[in-house]
Amino acid sequence: VETRAAAVALTRSWGGRVRAVDAREWIQTRPAPPTRIGRRLEIVHEKARNRKRPTGPRLHIPHGLAFGSGEHATTFMLLRALARHDDWSKTVVLDLGTGSGVLALAARLFGARKIVATDFDPDAVRTARQNEALNFSKPLIRWRRADVRRLRAPARYDLVLANLFSGILGEAAPQIAGCVSPGGQLWLSGILDSQQEEVIAAYRGQGLQLIRAVHRGKWVMLVLRSCGGR
Repeated sequence: VETRAAAVALTRSWGGRVRAVDAREWIQTRPAPPTRIGRRLEIVHEKARNRKRPTGPRLHIPHGLAFGSGEHATTFMLLRALARHDDWSKTVVLDLGTGSGVLALAARLFGARKIVATDFDPDAVRTARQNEALNFSKPLIRWRRADVRRLRAPARYDLVLANLFSGILGEAAPQIAGCVSPGGQLWLSGILDSQQEEVIAAYRGQGLQLIRAVHRGKWVMLVLRSCGGR
């Protein structure tokens, strides 16, 4: 962002605040604290892992170019929902817009039976694959480069996660909804309060039923269910 006015304009759409930072402070590296989802999950960001023994599940997700290390409200709400999900042994997961892979990796950590994760950015797919190798001794997740707006899922999934901009969620509603198995759930994030009703309408038009809306600051996560075959 080139000017303060442009930065302020971004906060009106996406939240946050603008603060002047001294150049010396900008280049300093500070240890990033872990991201904790209650006592259910801890996400460590630093290379040094000489911390206290974890009391619950832990992932190592370094900060990098790929979005999604757990701190942002849109990702945090999905992680919290994943941590509360049960009966993972029977759950097949599709993660759309995987970014760093944090959601797919959390699903694997909790015991999902099968996971497919996609992203339009090949660098994100590469980073996510590296993050799986960082946390697990053997690969399990199928990482794919795919444009969600042109997605043709060869199978349907019990749980579909989509942390994307609301414009993309609306535009790709037919493709995303088509990935959910009958009776399965779709969890959408990346939605501002002001965009909620528009996104809900798009997915009701695809035959999905709203179960609940979860709020964190200006952001909303939608939980929807497929009502049956289409």
